[in-house]
Amino acid sequence: MSKPALRLFPRQENSDRRERELDRISGTADPKTVAVPLGKIVPLLMDAVSNDRAWLTDFADDTIRIDADLYDVLLAYQQIQTRAAA
Repeated sequence: MSKPALRLFPRQENSDRRERELDRISGTADPKTVAVPLGKIVPLLMDAVSNDRAWLTDFADDTIRIDADLYDVLLAYQQIQTRAAA
């Protein structure tokens, strides 16, 4: 009967995963992103805002990427809202 081999070094896949996790924690890794249609996100965010969900504050300073055309529309809408409030 043979004894199980002692591993002095972890398997490569575990080592890679550990290294990626350490990079993520230290802030040197590329952030994970997911492409999601705006139509799926907006209703959820609207519900979270209307119900004053605390987790929104956790992400309040996070940066998001949006299409330049949408950004232009949002800026124009903001100006209209500002003028209407004045």
